Amino acid sequence: MEIRQLKLKDIEKVRALEISCIKEYFADTIENKWEDLPKEWKDNLGASSRNHFASYLESGLSFVAEEDGEIYGFIFAKMLEHIFDVNKLVWIENMGVHPYVRRNAIGYKLLREVLKNGREMGAEAAHSMLQTGNAPSIMLHKKIGFFMDRREVALIDLKDPKLKL
Repeated sequence: MEIRQLKLKDIEKVRALEISCIKEYFADTIENKWEDLPKEWKDNLGASSRNHFASYLESGLSFVAEEDGEIYGFIFAKMLEHIFDVNKLVWIENMGVHPYVRRNAIGYKLLREVLKNGREMGAEAAHSMLQTGNAPSIMLHKKIGFFMDRREVALIDLKDPKLKL
């Protein structure tokens, strides 16, 4: 499995995978059925939507896990500047792994790649939103060294010399 930067040619496959992950999340968390949501709302969900994809593509901090031309995982991130008292912060918007290949370190590799590249680009910290009921994601973030705040926000100090990426 190759971890590589997101490319424009990935849009359709990444969009399909992200929507699949979003549908899975909605099935577990909201009462509305996916089919009942307004089309405009569904079209604008996710970092791979028409309104958001370009900024993540240009960031240099968004990656995919690919094998034999298939996309099995993605992570959308970008650099934010001057947030609170942090000059450069890696903002991790969304990540997902195809259900058939979960628990094979794909998410771990994607997250590490973002953090490593973010640190090389001068980021001092990273911020990742978490789904409170997603124990595997919470454990993944803890394994890498994120600090959890109410289990919804994960933060990591990229300047920490003990951090191994």
